[in-house]
Amino acid sequence: MNKNFLDILERPEVFFELKGKSFCDKSIGNMSWLKAGGSAEYLYIPANEDDLSLILESIYEGVDLNIFGNLSNTLIRDGGLPGLSIIIPKSFSNIASMGDTKLKVGSGTSCKVISEKCLELGIGGMEFLSGIPGSLGGGIFMNAGCFGSEFKDIVVDVDFLTKNGKKIHKKNNEINFLYRKSNISRDLIITSATIQGFLKNSKQIKELIDEINSKRISSQPQGFATGGSTFRNTNDYKAWELIKRSGMSNASFGGASVSNVHNNFLINNGNASANDFEILGNMIIEKVKSELGILLDWEIQIVGKHE
Repeated sequence: MNKNFLDILERPEVFFELKGKSFCDKSIGNMSWLKAGGSAEYLYIPANEDDLSLILESIYEGVDLNIFGNLSNTLIRDGGLPGLSIIIPKSFSNIASMGDTKLKVGSGTSCKVISEKCLELGIGGMEFLSGIPGSLGGGIFMNAGCFGSEFKDIVVDVDFLTKNGKKIHKKNNEINFLYRKSNISRDLIITSATIQGFLKNSKQIKELIDEINSKRISSQPQGFATGGSTFRNTNDYKAWELIKRSGMSNASFGGASVSNVHNNFLINNGNASANDFEILGNMIIEKVKSELGILLDWEIQIVGKHE
């Protein structure tokens, strides 16, 4: 039976007011950085914030909702995603200066673009963003970080839309930022945020960005589809160290394998399924637990249903 996008709208007449792109049974796994996984039952890519608010106001209350940035840290299972999936596009990528050290940034803005803007403006404290794949919204949701800094260090406040399309606002101290996670509900959609750094010489900013990029290129796999760091570090150990000590440095399953450049990265050798990645990841978790007595926790977000 062919699906129709209007089936999820409580007010079907709204469909003709929407300015974004709508799809049914759209392959979304190949849009992810891992290049694996199934399809979205319904997919919508909004044109702007008003358009996003309109679609949220118009869907039936019981429709499952999945929100994504650029799918850099996400594993979509091969059975796909039921309900409505929304990808926040590059049209949510505005950057506005709010003083010498503060910026208002759209949630679809890539972290790399933010770091480049801060270099231009002489704003320090944002250099680590050059080493983070993905967009502002996803980075805030999971409190992404690298090289000793994370989003909780730069976020002043965040603007959201609720699942009903209503605007709400939260300050940093109202968000429980933890290591590679936050208490932001999946029913909230980040639309923009205010971030703040400090005045710094542009030459020094450039030197640090170059250093971060050099370390990233030399210490992370290049030329393969990968989702970024697979597991969270523990309080006492780096995840890559535990994987190596457990004897899983060369582990593989199907088309997925552990990177020999950085053991906390899983790579797609060209034909990996989402199931390959999940099975390999769980194999690593079990081996680390049995060999070292330490339980690894997924950093990659796993969503969807099994085939």
